[in-house]
Amino acid sequence: MAVKTPGRAKTAKTVLTQMFGLAARHDAVRANPVPDTRLPERRPKAVRALSVDEVRALRRGLHASLAEPVKSGPARAQDLAEVVDVALGTGARVGELLALRWADVDLGASPVTVTISGTVVRTEEAGLVRQGHVKTAAGFRTVNVPRFASDVLLRRSVEELPNTRDLVFPSSTGTLREVNNLERQWRDARKSEDLKGFEWVTWHTFRKTVATLVDRSSGTEDAAAVLGHAGTAVTSKHYVQRASVAPDVSGTLEQLGDRCPCHYAPPGPTMLAGS
Repeated sequence: MAVKTPGRAKTAKTVLTQMFGLAARHDAVRANPVPDTRLPERRPKAVRALSVDEVRALRRGLHASLAEPVKSGPARAQDLAEVVDVALGTGARVGELLALRWADVDLGASPVTVTISGTVVRTEEAGLVRQGHVKTAAGFRTVNVPRFASDVLLRRSVEELPNTRDLVFPSSTGTLREVNNLERQWRDARKSEDLKGFEWVTWHTFRKTVATLVDRSSGTEDAAAVLGHAGTAVTSKHYVQRASVAPDVSGTLEQLGDRCPCHYAPPGPTMLAGS
């Protein structure tokens, strides 16, 4: 269990420590053996992001799948591809995307900007609400969006339906959209034959893709700022896909080379015919 579910193993150790501690205080056992046990080290999960070519293939596949007729079950969310495009163009969290209002979008700016100023949450008291602040202070940010995402926003602003509470991505009834519903819609879309090979992609993958691309082009600080992180540590560890760097053993491997001077001696002067 410790290897497969390290979180549960840590919880189990905490509980057992308290149980044996109580037993030791009541002389039921000589000593508490649990603190001396060692849990296996947790290996950080490798970050996996989409490459540029994979993003292009995914977007093509998603558009193709949405164009297919529905044989049974609920209708597809036809704006799913647009939500994905804005996710890729902003690096925003799912709740932040669904909380986006037209008041947060400056279509007159060049490039178009989007201000991430809230998120969608469900509370016991009020149900589904737009929370007027984001996860952290650094999460309150304005992002310049690329052309493909600004085209989506411009098109939606023209086609905006009434009674949508100023929301960029409302539900089909014009109200706030559930994060769980959008995540389910994406899981359903991934089952399409057009998206074969992308079953592993989640909404979080889009944030990792944005972070990885920005990190490679302009550095981790810019990637952290786009994602709304207060520092670069979380961005670098959990959002940027990096190739593993091998230690420098070039000196050791030099032994494998053939250093015979005869192999590297420059060619002698060419002999002239008849000389």
